[in-house]
Amino acid sequence: MADTADKKYLLLNWVLLISYGCIILFAVYSSIYCWPTKGSVIWFLVIIFCPPFLYHLVFIGYALIFNQLLHWKKSYRLITLVTGILLAGGLLQLTQTLSLARFKTAYSPLVKQIQAKMPTPCAADYFEIPQVHAYNLSVTQKILQQKKPLGALYYNPQRFVLCFRAGSVDVAGSSLVYDSRTKQWDFFHQSEIQAIDKFNVQINKLIKCRNF
Repeated sequence: MADTADKKYLLLNWVLLISYGCIILFAVYSSIYCWPTKGSVIWFLVIIFCPPFLYHLVFIGYALIFNQLLHWKKSYRLITLVTGILLAGGLLQLTQTLSLARFKTAYSPLVKQIQAKMPTPCAADYFEIPQVHAYNLSVTQKILQQKKPLGALYYNPQRFVLCFRAGSVDVAGSSLVYDSRTKQWDFFHQSEIQAIDKFNVQINKLIKCRNF
C-alpha cells in the first residue's frame, strides 16, 4: 500500500470509522442512562450507523492484516449491511435491558418502603429517598423536566400495584408496572392489548392513592 492515494483512502476510512463509532457510543450511552423506554428516536442512529461502521471496520482490518485494500463486491456489502442491522438490533436490546435494570435497582428502596407502609401506603414522600431522588435527577430529560415521573399507586390491605408512565418511539408511550403479589416488574407498550388487560385485572377493586 505504498500508493499515496491508497493511504489517503485508508485514512478516510479511519476517520469515518471513528466518527460512526462515536455516534453509536453516544446513542448507546444515552439509551442506557435514560428513563426506560420502548424504543426511542435516538435508536435510529444505531440502526443507521452500525452497517457503515462494520463496513469500514472490515475494510481497515483487511488492510492491516493483508497490507492491501479490500476490493468490495456487492455480496460483501450486503453481508456487512445485514450483519450491521443485526448488530444494531442486539445493541438496542442490550441498552433497553440495562436501562430497565438501572431503573429496577434505583427504585428497589421505593418498593421496599411502600411495602413497609402497608396497609396505608399513601402518606409518604417516596421520591425523596436518596437513591430514587438521585436517579430521577439523572434522567429528568426523560420524565418531562419533573422531579418525579408520572405514576400511580393502587392498594388494598394485602397488596399494592405500582405503575409509572414510560417512553416509546411513538406518542402512545409505555408502562412500568410492579405487583407486590408477584414481586415482578412488567414493562409493556400501550399497544400490547394483553398486557393492558392484565394490568386492569391487577388493579381491579384496588384503591388509588390520591397523593402519590
